[in-house]
Amino acid sequence: MSGPALSRRGFLGAAGFTAGVLLTGCATAPSPDVTVAYWNFFGGGDGERMVGLVDRFRADNPRIGVSATTLEWGSPYYTKLAMACAGGRAPDLATLHTSRLVTFGRDLLEPWDLAELEARGVRLDDFPPAVTERLAVDGELVGLPLDTHPMVLYYNTDVCDRAGLLDASGELRPLHGPDTLLDAGRRAAEVTGATGIAFAATGTNEPWMLFWSLYNQAGGRMDLPDGGPARVDRDAMVTAMGYLQAFCDGTIASPTLDSDAAVATFASAQSGFLVTGPWEYTSAETAGIPFSMTRFPAVFGDRAIVRADSHCFVVPRQDSVDPTVRAAAYDLAVSMLDDSVSWAEGGHVPALAAVAESPEYLAMQPQSRYRDVVDDVEFDPVAYYSGSGSTMMNRAAQTLQAVAGGGLTPERGADDLTAWLDTQLRLESPL
Repeated sequence: MSGPALSRRGFLGAAGFTAGVLLTGCATAPSPDVTVAYWNFFGGGDGERMVGLVDRFRADNPRIGVSATTLEWGSPYYTKLAMACAGGRAPDLATLHTSRLVTFGRDLLEPWDLAELEARGVRLDDFPPAVTERLAVDGELVGLPLDTHPMVLYYNTDVCDRAGLLDASGELRPLHGPDTLLDAGRRAAEVTGATGIAFAATGTNEPWMLFWSLYNQAGGRMDLPDGGPARVDRDAMVTAMGYLQAFCDGTIASPTLDSDAAVATFASAQSGFLVTGPWEYTSAETAGIPFSMTRFPAVFGDRAIVRADSHCFVVPRQDSVDPTVRAAAYDLAVSMLDDSVSWAEGGHVPALAAVAESPEYLAMQPQSRYRDVVDDVEFDPVAYYSGSGSTMMNRAAQTLQAVAGGGLTPERGADDLTAWLDTQLRLESPL
């Protein structure tokens, strides 16, 4: 399963080879000398922006070809990538969610060579510490972060203005505390005549994102050791699930909307708020409604901890490594980081400090308004079945949907989810 690591000497040799090729290319029409196989899972607006990043790299590096493959996000992507790594036929570069990294990183990924990254102008302290901590496996960096994408709060400025929820400058008043957000939802519902907050209570991502944010704000911690049992804070679970149930009372938020319906409800101004990830920025913009975005508030405690994930680039383990191709894969990854201000147009917070602090990104409104959330993000608990698009997210959603709809009490919901976690921990990892 393990493949040969690329040595620094190999990199230097590859760099020299590449330089020679480039000099030769001055006298002839450029054509790709190496091709980097790159896998990703981006569709919709993110997919279009990713194509743009790759195309600009191709234009700037005509001697490096890129064979980009887009696969279905979720289990199909991660299963195919894991099997390709295990079989030694993995692509040269791939995109991963950081929340799925630990399991891959133990056996299936190569660590990034920090010296080679620095030679390309990228250093570890160029990224948010909260993100890079999750990108290290056994003390080595195995993921190169592209962004952070937290759960955020969208708000319709017209609805919120009529509901008296904006300050003199037109910004949303602070919604800190368990009652303030619920009250804002009721006031928005009075304006819309429908619900106040669009929320995908029957989705898979959103129930988990809201629960995990509230659970951590309530002081909950979760540890999932091999063999179990799950170490959870039952009181914090009950608190978070109790709030979810109060949130989905049919007036503040509906307990029956799925992800598409929640976005459509906000886009048609039938709600004053939308709680989801920043990736729906394009949907709201396309709808032409007056809206802005901000951090999800601190419902419990003083710190607005929020569930987040991060897209990162990884170097899958291969049976045979071509140093020239590996060097080109580094070039491609760093190029996409340097160019990620265009990626931020879709709502993601850039990971590279030079981009996150650039005038172009800071002028990007409302996308840059919640950029400081990177200091308060909480990733999913570490387990082979956790993370974005995972079995745990899907199974937890079943419990949370039942709680939101009143079919389970918060206490029974907490016990149901804990029992499932205990069962999972007794199973042997398939990877």
